[in-house]
Amino acid sequence: MVLNKAILIVDSENSTLRILKDVLIRNGFIVYFAPNCALAMQIAIKNLPDLILSEIVLQDMDGREFMKTVHHAPETSEIPFIFLSSRTLLSDKVSALDAGAEDYISKPFNETELLARIKVVLRRYNKRQVTTLTEDDGIKGDLKDINLVDLVQLFDMGRKTATLEISGKEREGRIYFERGEIIHAVSDKLFGKRALYDLFAVQEGTFVVHLNVSSKIRTIEGTSTNLIMEIMHRLDEQGIHPFPKGPENLAPLTRSSLHNEGIRELFEKGVIEEFLKR
Repeated sequence: MVLNKAILIVDSENSTLRILKDVLIRNGFIVYFAPNCALAMQIAIKNLPDLILSEIVLQDMDGREFMKTVHHAPETSEIPFIFLSSRTLLSDKVSALDAGAEDYISKPFNETELLARIKVVLRRYNKRQVTTLTEDDGIKGDLKDINLVDLVQLFDMGRKTATLEISGKEREGRIYFERGEIIHAVSDKLFGKRALYDLFAVQEGTFVVHLNVSSKIRTIEGTSTNLIMEIMHRLDEQGIHPFPKGPENLAPLTRSSLHNEGIRELFEKGVIEEFLKR
């Protein structure tokens, strides 16, 4: 399914912006647009579109340089590019593709062809997102049996590399660990620490652990213990008390918890064995 995906159009020609906006909205896409790279970068970081459709000839920067800037920023490094350009030379197309673009379409464009190419790129990236989580089948559990603080401690103590998917009633997202450290988090359009705060507010929901799968992006620094205390303090200020207060209460998990299927599987895979020996 590629509809309801967000596309950022970057083009200084108002006529092109209007045409593309109408075509994409009519076909179910969420559309953002910007006439220059500076504004486009702000929109990309704030809204994290699924695709950027950009002209090469822009007001303040060559489109290929803009793409490099977008891909250099950790939070936007995975956003695919399609160039839709007034330049028709083969050398322009080759240089754009060599620079990392997924496709290159010359103006004037055919609406049917444009939509088909956009959908191909989005499907390709949807598959990438799924396949990054296939190294492990996924260990499922319920947050009422083991909370996020315990899970974070498990990965920290075991120096585990993993992706933790969280699904609550009002929000869902992912927390990425590299050798026990939290390195990145995503929640809806939030990322980094803001996403982490958002996910730790989930009091009821489910989780899925994908072992040995992490992110190439790092947006979070600091030890897990310091991050937990910082998050608990912030949530406490907001009147949210999902976890026991005090560091001495951050590890209530015992062997009696192993009746839960998800926790039992974590134990069988060696994720929580050392944790229970404490």
